[in-house]
Amino acid sequence: MEGQPFFTSIAGLAVSLAGFGAVIAWLRDDPSGWDPVNLWRVKTIVRHALTIAFLCLTLVPIHTFTQDAATTIRIGSALGALFASSDMWRFRDPDPVVWQPRSSWHVFMAASGLLALLGLVNIAWASLGLLQALILAVLTSPAGIFSNFVREMGHRSVGRPAGPSEE
Repeated sequence: MEGQPFFTSIAGLAVSLAGFGAVIAWLRDDPSGWDPVNLWRVKTIVRHALTIAFLCLTLVPIHTFTQDAATTIRIGSALGALFASSDMWRFRDPDPVVWQPRSSWHVFMAASGLLALLGLVNIAWASLGLLQALILAVLTSPAGIFSNFVREMGHRSVGRPAGPSEE
């Protein structure tokens, strides 16, 4: 398949992002327990990253069986739309602790809806470029979650008393 190097590269990046879940576990504020936000982050990073890797690697045997790029693209687009739709279903009732500010949930749902819609459109269109763009867009989820964790490192948690070095 023409896009195979792209998809296998993205699969490798996704597995690397899944490993960042271990970094969050190692760097969290309270090593004895999980706060709801960091627990959500680790679960979501790993779930999204491994799903992306699986989706990208699945395209290789699909193409081997079908010997048709358009069919492979259509199946990949359907799997991408299914993934985005399942995330919308999973997070339909937002946890107020995790989704702060509440508008972040609205952005997430709108972005997931757009990705699902574009995946559905690409089932008919069968554009390799659009499938690649959709996969890249989905990859921004675990990357963005990890980036938010890194950005917030060192900031005192709300409600946590200041330590001696923070006063």
